[in-house]
Amino acid sequence: MRFHSPSIQYFHAVRRAGSIRAAARVLNVASSAVSRQILKLEQEVGSPLFERTARGLTLTTVGEMLARHVMNVLQDLDRFRSDVASLSGAWHGTISIACIESLTKSVLPDLIASHRGRARRVSFTTEVMGSSDVLEALSRGEADIGIAIALRHPPDLRQVALKRFRLGALVAREHPLARRKTVTLPQCLAFPVIHALPELSIYHLLQPLIAQLPETPEPAIQANSIDLMRELAARGVGVAFQTQLGIGRLSRDSQLVFLPLDNAGSPVWSDLGIYVRAERTLPAFTESFLQELVRELGERERRENAAYPQVA
Repeated sequence: MRFHSPSIQYFHAVRRAGSIRAAARVLNVASSAVSRQILKLEQEVGSPLFERTARGLTLTTVGEMLARHVMNVLQDLDRFRSDVASLSGAWHGTISIACIESLTKSVLPDLIASHRGRARRVSFTTEVMGSSDVLEALSRGEADIGIAIALRHPPDLRQVALKRFRLGALVAREHPLARRKTVTLPQCLAFPVIHALPELSIYHLLQPLIAQLPETPEPAIQANSIDLMRELAARGVGVAFQTQLGIGRLSRDSQLVFLPLDNAGSPVWSDLGIYVRAERTLPAFTESFLQELVRELGERERRENAAYPQVA
């Protein structure tokens, strides 16, 4: 069912793909057909919408303005379709999520499995990326829901919820630190450590603590993968730093011990934000999943605070 002209659809595809040829492949049409529709739209608008760069096509200022309008139009169309489908008592559509890696071990698998059990005609698309990339994907209309370490977000995004989780050290159960209740960063640095690379938010959370040290420590290993750092810590290779959200099975199987970081008697927090586009009204099935996500993270936050009452 097509409600809008092909030029709108083709413009949206080119914006996302970054080239006429790539958009044509996505749309399964000839490149010349896409070029004609873009030219037609530019003539109607009275201004170029794209400019060519070494990296492909990028939006002009007018193109950016049109892109925001087109995103609203197409997302409103998705909501209309889902609202019509809900009249028959069935939700139908796709929920697109952009999130950081730590959510993929237990939080999202649990929620998606539960939601799919009740609404099997709702499908999911999930992409894992860094926190800043999550916000950019959401702004570009490439995701319905974004979950990331809380950053300063642009005005076109709305922070639905903010949840706080303790940042801690992960060690193998046989590690000399494993019997402690909390640890400081200097205590951890007495052993080989596994540091996050700058593209991960953990790196930026630890930098203020590292800056307080008399000398900069040399990590044994640096990585940009939460999974890899966690697995290395479980094997006793070194001390890694994460929240409890992504530990999952390794913690339940007692392969890993989580030790909250203590910085001069204060906890070190990792703030997790849940974001949507500010101008958008979500389809009913997406809003339902969003509220489940907020409740689940809130419950996990509550349980963690209860587990560490002396430092919460």
